[in-house]
Amino acid sequence: MTIRLIPSLSRLSLLAALCGALTCAHAVDLSLKTIRIGNLSRAYFSERGGQGEPKPLLIALHASGSSGSLMARNTGLSEVAEAAGYMVVYPNGTGLAIDARTWNSGGCCGYAQMHKVDDVAFLRALIDKLAADGLADPKRVYIAGLSNGGMMAYRVAAEAPELFKGVAVVSAVLDIPPEVVKTGVPVLHIHGSDDPFIPFLGGVGSKEPSQVPRLSVAKTVEAWVKANGADPRPDVSDIADTAGDGTSVRRYTYHSKTDPQAVVLYEIKGGGHNWPGGIAPMINGGKSSQNLDTSRTIVDFFNHHGGGRPAEAEDPNLPPGATPLKPSVPAAAAPAAPAATPKPAPVPAR
Repeated sequence: MTIRLIPSLSRLSLLAALCGALTCAHAVDLSLKTIRIGNLSRAYFSERGGQGEPKPLLIALHASGSSGSLMARNTGLSEVAEAAGYMVVYPNGTGLAIDARTWNSGGCCGYAQMHKVDDVAFLRALIDKLAADGLADPKRVYIAGLSNGGMMAYRVAAEAPELFKGVAVVSAVLDIPPEVVKTGVPVLHIHGSDDPFIPFLGGVGSKEPSQVPRLSVAKTVEAWVKANGADPRPDVSDIADTAGDGTSVRRYTYHSKTDPQAVVLYEIKGGGHNWPGGIAPMINGGKSSQNLDTSRTIVDFFNHHGGGRPAEAEDPNLPPGATPLKPSVPAAAAPAAPAATPKPAPVPAR
């Protein structure tokens, strides 16, 4: 699968303009580092610091045709995760262009898949290095990915489940046979119902140039529900379009005997192939919903599974993951807002 992003120079110019206009709320201070894997020198971006006690590690994998630094800037994940106490690392995939890397997630994508790059070995070695350097807590490692990066996150979580306490995937599905998923890992999946590259219902995306059919979201989630021993009947709740952008959110929560959030699916109704809440939507990706703060939702999910510091209590009147506004009057003088109870909705046949 090849996702057509804004060309590199145009992307960087756009981001620079955004930083100038918005004081760059999503700016991050990252440094480029390398690690040797076989005959390849592999790169990753991480914070410049790295002192003190080992932190829970969050590995974030970019989409195809992108890079780790662009992933950081386009999502704002570092700001949210580092505030919660995580160390965030953005590895680079492989490819011929600086900002057009890919991951070998199984049947996809580009350079990495064509050259049979062992990205599972790379991610294993990266975790080992960060733990050996005293920066990362090897017992609290989490991985997230977008598009081809999400496929890669699923692959390494399926092949090396013992490494991870949680996985979060955005606009992606399993790129390996579902039968490979044998051991449960807590999973958060976010996907647009109108994704033109990786269709929610599976098959060939209307804008997918490779014309390769993809697994459906339902089949992907089903594999993880089974591996986690979760109840296949989810609790369902709807979140309205408070952003007024023509999208809404439906959440499916699958609980197991030991985990009330063993698998969580957010269906972005009307949403496309994007990171909801991000600042730089993918070109030709469709609507990028602002009804979900994906970065905060991911961090909250990982917090629930032993990660960093818990976030502030959520306001039930806000979309999941949204940042509540600070009160302008003392809390004692502010009237209490009534709690909004999500209305259950029937689970659609997929």
